Amino acid sequence: MNKEDVLKLIQELNEKQTETICIEAKTAREGKPEKFYDTISSFANTMGGTILFGVEENKTKNKTEFIPVGVYDTNELQKHITNLCSTEFEPIIRPEISVVNINNNKIIAVEINALTPRSKPCYYKPKGLHNGSYIRVGDRDDLMTEYEIYKCISYKDNVRDDLRPVVRATIKDLDKKLLSRFIENAKVDKPKLAEFSDEEILLNYGVLTEVEDKIFPTVAGIMVFGIYPQKFFPQWFVAAIVIPGFEIADLGEEGQRFDDNKRIEGNISEMYEETIAFLNRNMKVKVIISDKTGLRTDITQYPKDALREAISNMIIHRDYSQFKTGVYSIVTVYKDRIEFRNVGNLYGSNTIELLQTRKAMEVRNETIVKLLETLGGILENRHTGISTMNKKMKEANLPEPIFSNEREDFVVTFYNGEYPELYPEELKHNQIKNAQVNAQVNAQVNAQVNAQVNKSQITEEAIIEFCREPKSLKEITNYFGYKNVRGFREKYINQMLKSKKLRRTIPQKPTSSKQKYISK
Repeated sequence: MNKEDVLKLIQELNEKQTETICIEAKTAREGKPEKFYDTISSFANTMGGTILFGVEENKTKNKTEFIPVGVYDTNELQKHITNLCSTEFEPIIRPEISVVNINNNKIIAVEINALTPRSKPCYYKPKGLHNGSYIRVGDRDDLMTEYEIYKCISYKDNVRDDLRPVVRATIKDLDKKLLSRFIENAKVDKPKLAEFSDEEILLNYGVLTEVEDKIFPTVAGIMVFGIYPQKFFPQWFVAAIVIPGFEIADLGEEGQRFDDNKRIEGNISEMYEETIAFLNRNMKVKVIISDKTGLRTDITQYPKDALREAISNMIIHRDYSQFKTGVYSIVTVYKDRIEFRNVGNLYGSNTIELLQTRKAMEVRNETIVKLLETLGGILENRHTGISTMNKKMKEANLPEPIFSNEREDFVVTFYNGEYPELYPEELKHNQIKNAQVNAQVNAQVNAQVNAQVNKSQITEEAIIEFCREPKSLKEITNYFGYKNVRGFREKYINQMLKSKKLRRTIPQKPTSSKQKYISK
């Protein structure tokens, strides 16, 4: 690291008015800093970073300034840092140390590289594993939780939580029909299995496991084939809720906290199907009537294929370890978005970037995945979840999902495009571009609809369906491909007003420019 690199880091600190997830400042002007082992550990356990020794943080009421002040002794401090990293940490840390001169002040830049997932956690040996393992959170060095340490160790040791025996359960707690279907499919895939008994097949696939000469279902067996898995794991369910506003505390017009909510239980397949059904009944639907068949086509507020991927990933790839037996998955529907909160963040070396390119191949619950692939149904292709969600949202002319790998959770957020002013900052820069694309696509869709809809086939039922939400006369006529607005009003709207199948939103001012029509 040269002088220019260090100056850029100091500039970044001053611009942000704080230390960052990758930059830490230490004074060291009058002697060795009392404590910085926590920062070394946290950088190694997170994404790496640089410690700048000889940079002082000055805080006032209005401003925070980071100033190069130099270190007390460059040689002694370098030796101290090198000795600390090579003897006091497990595993050993090999920092890259640079010394630069800024305004006659010697600054030591210590670069700590992130360890590979199988090398973590890095801890300060005098404090021990549980008191000396840190993780970087913003500008802080936080002690790793017991769960975070367990994740590192279990990944390193290749612990399979979905193969854990459920000692309170027996094979009677598994659905016989599902087991029979699975065994038949397994024999088709691997004809040699015909020589084995059903129990042997289930043992080989990890549905059952043997402990001290006794046979028990595994976590995978219970979650895939269980008659009622929540008998053993009450908190392994999906909480699905519909919020009447934009934030969790928003209340509806009648003071209700939820417009809909459901505790969704059962095995993985059952939770998957019920969660889809929940979202289907809580989505807006646009209806298009085909001129060829007369059949309706429903265009949902969110693409169903994207929702299916988000739901299956949430249920299949959640953390089924003992640390998460008391935590449930959450699907929250807001007016502007849907959030899928999965239990457990990304597994192993997986990153959002790698998953988007389908280059991430590590799976937390390998046995569950194998069982579902053989059983058939909700799991079709591996490693396509994020790319499929991106593709389907883009095809629907909606913003690509936001994926957030949080400290203990993984969150997927779909925005419905109706409130672009509320987009988070990472989406706002695409707002104008999205608006332009929306206009183009909407024009294409309208043209297609206009070409497809036969005026002679326009029905009152179709108009009623379209006007479940208030629509202006122009919106209605455009939707049904009618250029003669006056003629459409006389032929359909006025007649439906008389029969009370439609009503005006501003009945006291029938000719108002803001007039809309609604069927409910």
